[in-house]
Amino acid sequence: MKSTTVPSEGGGGLDATTPVSVQPHPLHGPDAIWQETNCYIDLWVELLHAWGLEPRAALPFTVAQDFEGDHFTFFKYPQADLEILYGTVVQEMAVYDTLQAHVVAQIERGHTVLLEVDSYYLPDTHATAYRREHVKTTVAIDDISPKAQRLSYFHSVGYHSAQDEDYRGLLRLSPELSGNGNILFPYAECAKRVRPALAMPAMADVSVALMRQHLERLPVINPISLWRQDFDEHMDTLLARDEAYFHLYTFNLPRQLGANFEMLHHWLRWLDEQGGGSPSTAAAAETACAIAMEAKVLQFRLARAVARRRADPCTQSLDALESSYDRTIDGLISAFGRAGAAAA
Repeated sequence: MKSTTVPSEGGGGLDATTPVSVQPHPLHGPDAIWQETNCYIDLWVELLHAWGLEPRAALPFTVAQDFEGDHFTFFKYPQADLEILYGTVVQEMAVYDTLQAHVVAQIERGHTVLLEVDSYYLPDTHATAYRREHVKTTVAIDDISPKAQRLSYFHSVGYHSAQDEDYRGLLRLSPELSGNGNILFPYAECAKRVRPALAMPAMADVSVALMRQHLERLPVINPISLWRQDFDEHMDTLLARDEAYFHLYTFNLPRQLGANFEMLHHWLRWLDEQGGGSPSTAAAAETACAIAMEAKVLQFRLARAVARRRADPCTQSLDALESSYDRTIDGLISAFGRAGAAAA
């Protein structure tokens, strides 16, 4: 996508690298409980939105999030769901030449490149990692000019540009990076729009079918129950480690849990807008939202515990999360059943 950019006009929500046609999706609006989820979900929300598609339709997979022992599932749009709903095929790219050469080749074919990059060179991370820390993240590049040494990309909740030294750093063209044989090629994907996206009401029907399929993937045990089995040990580790570890822990546990269920809440609200809601889905939407809010409360409690160097069992928060999870899943099964049951 080649996008026209406009200069910033204070208070208008656009920066100097934001396309005229791209405003953040309401999922990233000021009313969001978790305005940012993770790099992969956030860029896909904005990429689909920029294509004129509805990112909420592909959120049924969130129902299958589990506790993985040291983190909650890093939730991502499944490639199969992106293809069936939006006609977009996502596949791994072969990287054997310069990154610049590969990105140019794919964009010339009208594709979008999803690339793991170093946030140290990402101007939009100026408040966190830019020129401070080497942090891996994923961006979606849809425009590039080798001559001008400039590229445009989706990242987090917006659309941005990088040029000159940042451009060379992101694409590993600078001498200290291009000549370093110890630096491996990053993981790269290519998003190809090979078929038109489904139109309504077919999109809603398929989205419901995907929910039934993902309900087959439910964790066997309530993931909040599993987390609380390890919670005291996690608390001890938090009190023993530094602030940097606290931020990593809270990103991978309360934030991934809360943001995931906020997305599930939004899927249920979207389904209601399409006329597919019911009392069971309305109740599930409320309890999914409750998980999102309580996960943020728990994160604040963890911050206070670390600041005071005093353990907090967070019993009330864990009780509320555990109960809300059970009620959310019960409501979804009541409303949709499961794919296997429907087939039988």
